[in-house]
This record gives sequence, C-alpha cells and structure tokens, in this order.
Amino acid sequence: MSLPRRHGLLGCGRVADNHADAVRALGHGWELAVACDIRPERAADLAERHGVAEVESSAQALLHRPDLTSVSVLTEHAAHPRWVESALLAGKHVLVEKPLAFTADRARELVKLAADSGLVLATVSQHQYDPVVALVRGWLKEGMLGDLVLVRGSLEASRPAEYYTSSYWHGTWAVEGGSALINQGYHCLDVVRGLVGPLSVDSARAVTPSAGAPQETEVTVAALLNADGLPVVFTTTTGSSTRWRTRIELVGSRGTVEFDIDHPARLHRISGDPALRAAAEAADLEDASSPAPGIDYYGISHRRQIADFAKAVESGRPPTVPPEDGVEMAALLDAVYRAASLPRPDEASGG
Repeated sequence: MSLPRRHGLLGCGRVADNHADAVRALGHGWELAVACDIRPERAADLAERHGVAEVESSAQALLHRPDLTSVSVLTEHAAHPRWVESALLAGKHVLVEKPLAFTADRARELVKLAADSGLVLATVSQHQYDPVVALVRGWLKEGMLGDLVLVRGSLEASRPAEYYTSSYWHGTWAVEGGSALINQGYHCLDVVRGLVGPLSVDSARAVTPSAGAPQETEVTVAALLNADGLPVVFTTTTGSSTRWRTRIELVGSRGTVEFDIDHPARLHRISGDPALRAAAEAADLEDASSPAPGIDYYGISHRRQIADFAKAVESGRPPTVPPEDGVEMAALLDAVYRAASLPRPDEASGG
C-alpha cells in the first residue's frame, strides 16, 4: 500500500478552515499533516479543531519537510509570491489563495517555475467550481442566452473599522495591495472573467477613505470593462451596511440570467427562451443544504477545487482552472487600479 500524500497549511487565518475541511474530505490517500502560522497559538487552535497531528513554527521548516507533498499558501497577500516560489523550489505542489501576485510579470514567473519543475500550481478560484457557475457556463456554450449584449457584476460588503485595526495588513497598500477589489471583489470578477473571457479596462473610478479612517485602501471601485467589445460593468464596495451580497447578470439576445455566488448560490432571474426557463426550473443546485466549514459566504467549493488540485497532483494533468488564470487576474486587477489612479505596491517589497 502506498503512503498517503501529505498536505500542509502555511497560514491559519480566516480561510484556513476551508482548506483544512477540503483536504480532510479527500479521504484515503491524502492527509492533512501539519499547520503553520506566524501566531503559533492560531496554528495550534486549527490543529486541535481539525485533528492535524503537527504544528510547525517556521515557514521555511514547513516548506522543506521531505514528508510533505503539497502546501496551501494562506498568508498575507504581499507574501504570496515569496512563499509560492519557496515552496516550488522545495519541490512542493502549491495551492495559493488569491491573488497569486500583485503584477502579471511576477505571476508569470511563478507559473513558469512550476511548469519547469513539473509541479502543480493553482490560485484559489473556488467559485469557478460552484454548481450555479457550471450551470450558467453550460447555457452559454449551448447558446441558450444568444449573443451577450451586456454583463454586470457587483459585490457589496461591509467591513467595520475593527476589521482593519485588528490586522497588521488589511487596509494597507504595501501588504494587502488594495481592499474592495483585490480582496472582496476578486472572486465575483473572476467568475465574470471566466464566463465571458479575457477582460480589458476602458475606465475605472474609486472612492478612497476619508481622513482618519483605519484603512489606506479603496472603499469602492467601479469599472467599465470589455470582453472583445462586450460591455462589462463591475462594481465592488466594502462601505455598505449589507454584510455580503453578490450579483452577476448576463443579458443576451435570447435570454437573461441573474445569479449570485453567495452560499448557497441562487438563480434570481431567468427570462427569455422557454428552454432556458425550463432548464433553470430543472436545475439541482446541491449546495443549498450544505453548511460552510468557515465563514458562510466562502461557501463549500474549496472542496471541489482542492479535489481537482489533488487529482492534478496524482495524475500530472493541469488543474481545471489553470495557473494562467492567476496571471490574467493579476493583470486585470493591476489595470483596474491604475485606471482608477490608485497606488500600486512595490512587488519586491513584499517578496
């Protein structure tokens, strides 16, 4: 009997429960072996809650353990490239939370390093694996919406002052690299890009915090994008009184679909082609009764992406959401921030 593949967590913050849950759900052949965090007590707490056998105090020690097959990089944004590179050089397959890097050039370097090393690298895009997203993607491929004429995406969230004051990196340009767009709005925009194809930026506008606010970074971004001429309107804010709300609308010549990627994800509006309406009525969105292992709106699709990541490691095939998607998102985010005349961090300063 072959030994199990062993996975480690580098960082035990807000999203670590989703990774721990997903690795444990892999079952036979995989083991969640070790957790590491800059705050040892946080790693110990996660290890106790998820039955992780070991806690490592040093990131370098974790990455150079010969018994580990792969790692999740769950650190602050600016450190992602440094730890991804270190893990790849140590021979580990890597799943990294978004963003892969602040710039496309740095992201591209990491993708090349993984390819040259024969290792799997993936940026977390868990909502690309949501059943509702797969459903809509299928309708687009089948032409059930006709020609798209307008796309809208939005993320509305609330981030109180304590969210920033309790963190050493949230709300900073140098380490978070932004807020409403790169952190909260990322996945909504990623799903839009995944459905309609590569996006370019026509214009963007931002609302920045008032003097004395606990953050440096943007509160709101609105952008006019285009996908090969198709107008795409995207907005994201952390200044709402609403805790969390996403909406994605695809308006086509034959039909319109509106849905969210909250948990559980829902179809909100279907109009047009009777076949489209019938398909929506017959849809079984199985996430509806499944509780999320961590923060509720993170959902449960980390399980799907990490299962796909594990199969890629086992088989040598690329993951379903390829590493190049992380490069595309880095380029798109950077372009939106620049179009909105917002600061861009020095990639080198974050490693």
